Amino acid sequence: MGQEEPDIAVVGAKGQIVIPQQLRKELDISPKTRLAIYRRGDKLIVTRLKIAPLGEDLRSLFKEMDQQYKGRRKPSEEEILEEIQAYRRRRRAELVT
Repeated sequence: MGQEEPDIAVVGAKGQIVIPQQLRKELDISPKTRLAIYRRGDKLIVTRLKIAPLGEDLRSLFKEMDQQYKGRRKPSEEEILEEIQAYRRRRRAELVT
């Protein structure tokens, strides 16, 4: 990747920045696109979050839960909610790395 000329973005009163149109087109960034922002010293690094479709995510969660509870009693509602939250935390950590 060669050295490119920077585009200029201005921070608005609410802390929002506008990604230049050409970059949005090239990177297929549209409204509601989720972006992760990292700080590296005095620099900000912006990258797209890759979020799996919900159906695929739920199938994976239920498969994992089935394996964990195989041959045991059915989990309570509290245990299911705990498992869902733990799974979401793991998935968020994977998306960020």
